[in-house]
Amino acid sequence: MGGIPKRREGVYIGVMIRHLLSSSALLLRRVAPLFMMGAACALLFAVPQAIAADADPIDTRQEPSLEGAYSDWSLYAMQENGNLVCYLSSGLERSSETVPRRRPPHILITNRPAEGKKGVVSVDAGYVYDDGSSVLMSIGRKQFHLFTNGGTAWAEDSDDLPIIAAIRAGSALVVTGRMKNGPATTDTFSLKGFGQALAALDHACPIAGPEPAHIRHRKRKKPR
Repeated sequence: MGGIPKRREGVYIGVMIRHLLSSSALLLRRVAPLFMMGAACALLFAVPQAIAADADPIDTRQEPSLEGAYSDWSLYAMQENGNLVCYLSSGLERSSETVPRRRPPHILITNRPAEGKKGVVSVDAGYVYDDGSSVLMSIGRKQFHLFTNGGTAWAEDSDDLPIIAAIRAGSALVVTGRMKNGPATTDTFSLKGFGQALAALDHACPIAGPEPAHIRHRKRKKPR
């Protein structure tokens, strides 16, 4: 018994090498798709995660629900990013101009308890204001200037309370503003029912105020 003849030893080794190479190629062809599929799945999982990490927080704002009607005012409540927001709205009574495709304008009074904001006054014009323009709000003899941003006019923080006091005492509110690439408009809103509506707003979205300071009263000395 002997080994492989020397003249066939090279042939035998060559056959074995070709067999091993063929088997390796077959294994690679079977395994490669699995690696490719795994890499693709990892990429599909990683891309949304990366996008979500870089994206802004999602605004989970819900549609407002009507909570009550008080003559010409309506009370709405909604959840905004998990926080309760309530606002009063009074619709347009009449306007000096007919603007095509204009949305119905409103006066808004908003409470945001999570931010400690109470009685924020704004105007939804129903159109986009002229860039850099201001809005004149008139209630009886009282006048206030509001700044604009897009289609909304906002009262200065220091004017919110005086405006609400004027609305309480007034019967009509007039807003004069200018539409971007359009005419100036003078809109009139009714204030009927505001007192009851404001009480309902503060009840639905109460704002916690600062605790009253404890004042120490000095005892008067008895006269000698």
